[in-house]
Amino acid sequence: MSGTVKLNLGQFTAMRRDARTLGAINAEADRLAARANSMGADTHAGTPVYEAARAIPSRVGAVALVSTANTAARVDNAAHNTLAKALGTGGG
Repeated sequence: MSGTVKLNLGQFTAMRRDARTLGAINAEADRLAARANSMGADTHAGTPVYEAARAIPSRVGAVALVSTANTAARVDNAAHNTLAKALGTGGG
């Protein structure tokens, strides 16, 4: 079976920036931050906190970030690759 699929890049990009898509991206970022927070181990710097930033439109769609919110999370992530593990990549 062979065929050609043509995408209208402008409409595809607009769909990726749609409010419903941004909502789904935000929900996934929140779930990722929650997973990282549940996996985080207390360090000498305290209890790690990971947070999700709201999705923003980008050149080709939209992006949301999950990052460390305090020093304890930075220490925890450096030691255990918590964000990568929460994402499901195993973190090495």
